[in-house]
Amino acid sequence: MGKRLVSLLTALALAVSAFASLTVAPAGAAVEDLGNEIYFPFLPNGEEYGNMGPWYSTFTVQNPNNFTITVSVRKADGSTVTTAELQPFASKTWPSSAVFGDGNGGGVYVVGPSQQDLGATQRRYTVVRGEIPNGVDRIPNPCGTLRPTAVEIRQGDNLFVGTIGGSPGPDYGVFLTPSADILSIDWSPQNGAEPASGTSYTVTVTCPRNITEETRIGPIAGVAKIVGPVAAPTGRTSGQQEAVSGYTALPREDVRIGRQHNLVFPIVQTNSGWNSVLHVTNFDSKSNCGVTVTLYKSPSGSSDPSDGQFTRLLNRGETWHIDLKEQRVEDGWVGQAWVSTDCNVAATVDRVKPTQPWGDPVNMALTNQALPTAAGNTVQALPLVFQNYNGWNTGISIANLDPLNTANVTITYYNSAGVAMGTDSRVIQPRAMEFVYRPATTDVGIGGFGHALVTSNRPVLVAVDSVKYTGADQDVGQALGYLAQRRTPGGGFLYMPLFQKQGQLSGGNDNSGIALFNSGILSAFVSIEFYDSSGALVAPTLAGPITATIPAHGGFIAYAPSYAEMPGGFQGSVVVEAAGLVVGVSNNVNYDVQFDGSAAYNMPVAGLASVTCTPAQNIVAGDGDPDCTITGQLNVPFANVPVLLEITNESTGDNVSFLAGTDQNVIAGVTNVNGLFTANGYLLTGSASPVTFTMNFYYDANNNGTLDAADVLLATNTCTLQWP
Repeated sequence: MGKRLVSLLTALALAVSAFASLTVAPAGAAVEDLGNEIYFPFLPNGEEYGNMGPWYSTFTVQNPNNFTITVSVRKADGSTVTTAELQPFASKTWPSSAVFGDGNGGGVYVVGPSQQDLGATQRRYTVVRGEIPNGVDRIPNPCGTLRPTAVEIRQGDNLFVGTIGGSPGPDYGVFLTPSADILSIDWSPQNGAEPASGTSYTVTVTCPRNITEETRIGPIAGVAKIVGPVAAPTGRTSGQQEAVSGYTALPREDVRIGRQHNLVFPIVQTNSGWNSVLHVTNFDSKSNCGVTVTLYKSPSGSSDPSDGQFTRLLNRGETWHIDLKEQRVEDGWVGQAWVSTDCNVAATVDRVKPTQPWGDPVNMALTNQALPTAAGNTVQALPLVFQNYNGWNTGISIANLDPLNTANVTITYYNSAGVAMGTDSRVIQPRAMEFVYRPATTDVGIGGFGHALVTSNRPVLVAVDSVKYTGADQDVGQALGYLAQRRTPGGGFLYMPLFQKQGQLSGGNDNSGIALFNSGILSAFVSIEFYDSSGALVAPTLAGPITATIPAHGGFIAYAPSYAEMPGGFQGSVVVEAAGLVVGVSNNVNYDVQFDGSAAYNMPVAGLASVTCTPAQNIVAGDGDPDCTITGQLNVPFANVPVLLEITNESTGDNVSFLAGTDQNVIAGVTNVNGLFTANGYLLTGSASPVTFTMNFYYDANNNGTLDAADVLLATNTCTLQWP
């Protein structure tokens, strides 16, 4: 993973309390996981559906790495439309017409580098000057054991030039001495002025080409913005548009499943004036992809609440549109939909509301993705819910994925300070869906907006819809929706490819905000930076990131209009570094749009952890000397994180241990300043060469030093030890 923004003194002091969770670990892929491929199941390009439109779209791709990448934009049939170079932290927005010309829209996927030569790279750190004058600050050495080729230390417009090792020269403000994995920033008196205690400064370290030609995967992120009836080619909307929607691109793991599998929409509907139009796209090489869509009505007291099916063969690259009202699904129907397929498909649903049931036009629109059943779990985090906030209210739709058993579900609401303010509960029949609409229930006292956790005894998927039916002029009839998220274990990066601020010169009043929710039981630490489309830092994060400590179950809002320093008309991206179980969602609203100018996006996540082993040079089973070194690494360098390493699946029996002479398969500890936890592995007497085993790296969620059901698997890998 590239960039590591660590505000060291603050972050490290908080790190012990920053990592904790509930007692149920999430599992499975999810819309917010990242890799080097992202999928847009359907991008409209002038189609009319749901008695609205024509619909158009843009898609934005973000490079959240600190190195340049080249991406390939491809249609669903695999044909390449264009390639583009993205500088570090840059983002690009394309209109759907750039892919489909004057033709109909369809599926698009974007492929980043599968392997990126590490080459000469740079890492940028944010450091807080220590309390001791003329003292030393320390950062991880991003070059490993290699000597950096250059170091730049900057605080605002003040530039300090650092020498590498040796004695400081009279013109230098600082010098650095590399050790095994630490760079020490020495503010000795002879080095002149230094930043004031408690203020942040940035350190940019340039590393040489890795002599082992190490490679890595560069993740990418993306969102789609959907508008009608007039195109918005730059992603900025105005009074020409009547409706806006959008969604976050899916990761490869949610599409390239390859075998018979099911995708699930938590909610589709034809009630209260809403209609649902499903879009299913074949991204496989097969030209006879079999797809079946099954509707499951809710509520239902039967063990098989299915209400019917649609079946079709899809050609390679083809998109199948299913308009529920055109398919004569009865008015007032609401439930979940399953997409069963024998190939790689992806799907979205547009839920549209042209008019209120009494005939008044509203042109509201919501878009959700279908997720694999593996994405369902028993804990789901909702970063943002509303109750009577300037007319905004939230509905929560919960789909029980279990085909046989009822789900007992509890929703717990928290205010921004992390105080539990109330609960709702539902008993949901197998494959049924129930919803909670906050105005229809007692005010839970979240102060207008807050956060929620959904817990269940069965795997569920949750859709979160917020609507605004009251107000004045064009702010009435707003709708935005997102899918609830699994919690980010340990530390990671959250991204938002499209972040906008209103501006007179830009010709649009689009405004974005991000809502971050700490779903853990102790405090979390976050660091936020804004980048323009070229990848340049933008105020208010020019001199350093926005940092915040989020209390347990509390939240933090970053809203574009709240930052006067941010340029008017800004359009760029956001990078959030998080220590703790943090999830995020971004809202994008423009009240200049004639009816519904609102959309919401899940914040994708990447950079969790890895686990590796290094065999000893002289391996002798049973001699008491270490035979390998096993290292778990958080890809954000936070210290004092409670973690566990596990050895399992040894090829020749219980013959690898964390303790010489005794079979010990689990060891507990905390990470160091670089986010590393290292333990020795020993071959026991009688081991035969070679030995292959599995290494698992866990976040110790309840910090009890024991591997149990509460702990979250961060990374897994295999190791082979061989000797004469």
